[in-house]
Amino acid sequence: MKIQKTFSLTVFSPFKTYYEGSALLLTAENKSGPFGILAEHANFLCLLSPGTLQIQAPEKNFELPVDKGIVQVVDGAAYVFVGI
Repeated sequence: MKIQKTFSLTVFSPFKTYYEGSALLLTAENKSGPFGILAEHANFLCLLSPGTLQIQAPEKNFELPVDKGIVQVVDGAAYVFVGI
């Protein structure tokens, strides 16, 4: 199955923006285990566990190691605050 719908994603820390644009899939890990976020995801908030944040974007895939952070999905847009 090919993912086609995108959502707005911003990944940033207090001092740097790591990614800002469209994404097809965001995967990360919290205390319960790995999870994914797709377009039209319900509103959501969670603390990240140490691991790798993976972004599947329309043009290219990205990976970012994270020690700690927060993921928030609001009205179809996802925000990842890392290094806080």
